[in-house]
Amino acid sequence: MKDKKNTPTFTDSFQIWCHKWGRIGTLIALIYMIALPFIVLTYFDSVPSLGEVINVGTISILMIYIPVGFSEALSYTPILGGSSYLTFITGNIMNLKLPCAVNAMKIAKKEQNTPEGEAIASVGVAVCSIMTVIILAIAALLSTWISPVFELPEVKTASEYLIPALFGSLTLGLFSSTNSGKKIVKNGIMGVVPVLVIVSVISIAIRILTGGSLFGMIGFLILAMLPIAIISSRIMWKKGIIKVVDKES
Repeated sequence: MKDKKNTPTFTDSFQIWCHKWGRIGTLIALIYMIALPFIVLTYFDSVPSLGEVINVGTISILMIYIPVGFSEALSYTPILGGSSYLTFITGNIMNLKLPCAVNAMKIAKKEQNTPEGEAIASVGVAVCSIMTVIILAIAALLSTWISPVFELPEVKTASEYLIPALFGSLTLGLFSSTNSGKKIVKNGIMGVVPVLVIVSVISIAIRILTGGSLFGMIGFLILAMLPIAIISSRIMWKKGIIKVVDKES
């Protein structure tokens, strides 16, 4: 729904409450995260000069993470909805919070960008955050006893496959034809094929010409590839390669 100024508005009470307190919570978290280092540094009389903070190393790091931050906000918010506030405050989005939110909506059979879906996603992210703190606390208390386990060759080998397995299961869930809701997307993964081709060509070209990698360009590539993925998906939808059909059919 939109008002007279063509500005999107929310009529659902949960969405109104979620966005109101989400903004307040984000502001409090930002103040806390920015103020705490200054308080500690001031207490120990170790406040660095501006030149020590802003240097070549800092700028190079910011050039990577600022585009990544913008691209994450643009790509994750449409999926998470009102739960984005809690998700971005607690972190670990791609490897933890996003899969939990998506899976929670699938289990509850609620669609994204709906009040019900946002409520379920918020609960999923909140429970995930609480469980993460509990698990980390238990691991810290038992670190002396469990640390030898992580040194075992079998555990080290298995841990190398955790992130790829998680990304693979998340990808299958996002592009599966068994999506929850009344509509399903068939061949949705075809929309990212042009992105994979372009990124692969750029990566190979950089490797051949300079011997370097794409690490420092990740954030910029994500921002650049988002519109390409959207445009390619729309073209394939127009051509009938990607289809949105009723789940019953």
